[in-house]
Amino acid sequence: MRECVPTSEVAFAVNDVSYRYLEVPALAGLSMRVTRGERVALLGANGSGKSTLLRLLAGLCFPEHGDISFYGEPLTEQRLENEEFFYRFRRRVGMVFQNPDIQLFNPSVFDEVAFGPLQLQWPGDQVRRRVGETLDLMGIAHLRDRAPHRLSGGEKKRVALASVLVLDPEVLLLDEPSAALDPGSQAQIVEFLVSWRDRSKTVITATHDLDTLEDIADRCYVLENGAVACEGTPLAVLHDVALLERTRLVRPHHHVHREGVTQPHPHLHRHHSD
Repeated sequence: MRECVPTSEVAFAVNDVSYRYLEVPALAGLSMRVTRGERVALLGANGSGKSTLLRLLAGLCFPEHGDISFYGEPLTEQRLENEEFFYRFRRRVGMVFQNPDIQLFNPSVFDEVAFGPLQLQWPGDQVRRRVGETLDLMGIAHLRDRAPHRLSGGEKKRVALASVLVLDPEVLLLDEPSAALDPGSQAQIVEFLVSWRDRSKTVITATHDLDTLEDIADRCYVLENGAVACEGTPLAVLHDVALLERTRLVRPHHHVHREGVTQPHPHLHRHHSD
């Protein structure tokens, strides 16, 4: 059993949550909790409910059944209509979508990163200073005047991340942050996730990339058909090959033995760079 955590330290509590897209179930009675400063990975094949769960945690949609709370306060559509709660929540929680193209809409990288602070009515000098610091942090200062839609996939992902990090949120929700990137860009994103091991931020990452799991997460939830199939440490999950196969995170490999018989071996092949 997990140790008892004070309510004040529980960032998100998700209780028996269900959600559908039209008549298609996306989440079905899912429960989980994330404490302050944790790095949690949501694992699952496509269609398992990872992205939907992140959108609910971000307050972009709301459960049909069950409830979600953020540090003990109900996260509901009605609560977010309260201006004070809305701005406080948006200041504390940031989300980076899997496809940065749906997140980037301003004419320049500078404008993109400045958009959030301007919406929160920060003073102009503070906006310029903070945007400059964030562009430097992400290694994209040289792109400040470029149009986001003309950037490479890795550059777009870093701009999208910068547009969230500029607000210095307490909680980061990341949907497949390294998906569809070249190896160099993937390594940069993972490096940022690793740098948050100091527990200064609560990070929830939806992914099906097992190779970086031990680097980016302290704890995992494996999702299957919109529900939690397993909770555990990255090491425990990676060693549960039957679970990984059942949830379509790995597949059996077939090898030909010396006697010429092909047999399946349900073990996980992982690759490490030098």
